[in-house]
Amino acid sequence: MNIPAAVLMVIVIVLPNPGHQQADPGPVTAPQAPTSYASGQAPLALIYDNPPFADDDDAKDLAAMLQQSRYKFRIQYVGSKSDPLTAEQLQHAALFGFPGGELEQETAKRDFGHEIPLVQNYVTHGGRFLGVCAGGFVIGKEGFDVFPGKVDSYVDSPGAQAKDDKDQAIQINWMGRERTVDFQDGNYVQVAPGTPGVTVLGTYNNGLIAAGVAVHGRGKAGFSGPHFESDQAGDSKVNNLDMDFQLVDALMS
Repeated sequence: MNIPAAVLMVIVIVLPNPGHQQADPGPVTAPQAPTSYASGQAPLALIYDNPPFADDDDAKDLAAMLQQSRYKFRIQYVGSKSDPLTAEQLQHAALFGFPGGELEQETAKRDFGHEIPLVQNYVTHGGRFLGVCAGGFVIGKEGFDVFPGKVDSYVDSPGAQAKDDKDQAIQINWMGRERTVDFQDGNYVQVAPGTPGVTVLGTYNNGLIAAGVAVHGRGKAGFSGPHFESDQAGDSKVNNLDMDFQLVDALMS
């Protein structure tokens, strides 16, 4: 069949380069590490506050630390029955923080069944997760699954300095220096040697990770087993906010 040149149509199909995959934007697009925003506002941190899982006082301590950091975070408390976490809230947040509290790893998937898919998707697409003490226990596969390796109680680990879950002072190695910190039944993470994307900031006396940051998708997750934000460690006064700030810097970079 002869087709007149005037009506000839050429269809060009452009195939994607097989060596490059397009990133899935996902339903939640989180902002990248905060520097400045067009609005001129400080970056937003969502703090999970849902007793007993996330304690009110621990949530306030975590919020105060983040406000004092160089990012000067704005704070919004989320997660209560009257204000459940939403994808829309996460869409505007630079960080999601899970403070100390009381929870069970064995039931975490059920207890946080609403929050887990939202936070997983948020971190995968560029968000930041910070877990402290109880929040550190649910950072791995038993909970939000945004940090590789085994997560368990430091008290139950071989050779642990802490022998019980009472509030006490222990020593950890923090970037090559011994520091005294507040500890109350915090977690550890154990990752396989050579695991990519993991930055270790602090270790317990037995070498297990006490604080660190890991890449997850386009985002990052960080945790601390001890309470660096606390100014009291056992009977001793301490000031470990610099450790918290270094953890936050590693997380947000």
